[in-house]
Amino acid sequence: MKGHVQARHNLRHVYQFLPTELFDEKLFKQPPPDEDEDSCPICYLRLPIDLDQIRYQSCCGKMLCGGCVCAHKVAAADTEKFKCVFCRTEAPSSYEEDLERMKKRVGANDARAMANLGSYYQLGRRGLRQDHSKALELYHKSAKLGHHFAHQNLSVCYQTGDIGEKDTRKAKYHGQLAAMAGNVYARHNLGCAEGYANVDRAFKHWMISANDGYDVSMKAVQEGYEIGFVTKDDYAKTIRAYDNSIAEMKSDDRDRYAASKAE
Repeated sequence: MKGHVQARHNLRHVYQFLPTELFDEKLFKQPPPDEDEDSCPICYLRLPIDLDQIRYQSCCGKMLCGGCVCAHKVAAADTEKFKCVFCRTEAPSSYEEDLERMKKRVGANDARAMANLGSYYQLGRRGLRQDHSKALELYHKSAKLGHHFAHQNLSVCYQTGDIGEKDTRKAKYHGQLAAMAGNVYARHNLGCAEGYANVDRAFKHWMISANDGYDVSMKAVQEGYEIGFVTKDDYAKTIRAYDNSIAEMKSDDRDRYAASKAE
C-alpha cells in the first residue's frame, strides 16, 4: 500500500507544472484499479462504492466489504463472531477503545485512519467534540500521503466553507487529485462544477465515474444521451463499462448485507 500511496503523492507535485493540454490528458484518463486500495482482502472483489457497505477495521487498518463481515458473523463459532475477520483481533468493546486503536493507526501513518478520524472530529462522532481545525489537520496529513477520500473531504470543505475558509481554487485542486486517484464522488462533482458552461468536459467526467460504477453519474450520462450531448457510441461504451463494474462489486453476501441494513 505504501508504494501506491507514495506514487500518488509524488504525482501531486508533477501535475502542478504540466501545460493545460498535458494536464487534461492526465485528468481525463480512466484511473487504473489499485488492488491494495480498491479490493476487499477477504473476497478479493472490488470494494463497493457505497460507503455504508464498507467497514474500516481499526485493529489492522483493512477495509472490508460488509458482505464478508456479515458472512463471518453467520458462519463463525460464537467465540469468533466478534473478531476481525482479517486479523482475528477482538472487536472493540466501546467507542473509546475504537478511538484508541484508530489513533494508534494514525501514529503508524495510516492514511485511511487519518481521514476517518478527521471525519469524526468534523462531525463530532464517536464521543469526540467537534474540532474543525483538528479535522482539517488530519485531512491534510492523509492527503499528503495520497489518500483520495482525504482530498475529496478537503475539496468539499473548501467548496462549502463549512469548517474553514471558502476557497474554490483549493476545492478544485483537491477535487482533481481525488478524481485522478479514482474517487468517483470527486469525479462526479467536477462534472457538476463544469456544468452546461463546459458541457463536453462535464460529460467526460461523468462518463469516467459511470465507467467505475457510480449510478448517479450513469443517470447523468443517460440524460446527456437523451438530449444529444452524449453520442450513441459513447453511451453504449459507458453502459458496458458500468455494467462490468457493477458485476465486479456484486456478491450474494453483499446483497444479504445490504438487505439487512435496509431492514
